[in-house]
Amino acid sequence: MDIIKEYIEQNKEYLDPCEIDFIGQDYTQLLKIEEVDLIISQYAGFVAQATKQFLKVGGILICNDSHGDATLARFDEGFKFIGIVDRKNKIQSNNLENYFKLPKEKPVDLEEMRKKMKGLKYTLAAENYLFRKIK
Repeated sequence: MDIIKEYIEQNKEYLDPCEIDFIGQDYTQLLKIEEVDLIISQYAGFVAQATKQFLKVGGILICNDSHGDATLARFDEGFKFIGIVDRKNKIQSNNLENYFKLPKEKPVDLEEMRKKMKGLKYTLAAENYLFRKIK
């Protein structure tokens, strides 16, 4: 946790100190929190959609696609796909147009993915995806 806080402190674009809180409760239930700058979703279902209202405009969502959370964010007009975190934990923002494409250019069926709660097998995948909330 200290390494993460140090990284944020060195790279943030605001004056307030960094605060990191883990909320150990069902995110689909009422959360009593203020808007935040960052939401991290890892292997937990559709966190981004359930908590989107708590993410500030301009805030960042980091998520994987194990349950389809990244796919839903990618096709949500309220988010902009801005990068990936590669296997070496480096942020990459080039060639993003190559992600979220199915083999043979099949269309993405969001309803089917929601039912299965499983990420899709894209031709190019990343460990984690970065999105900025734009509205």
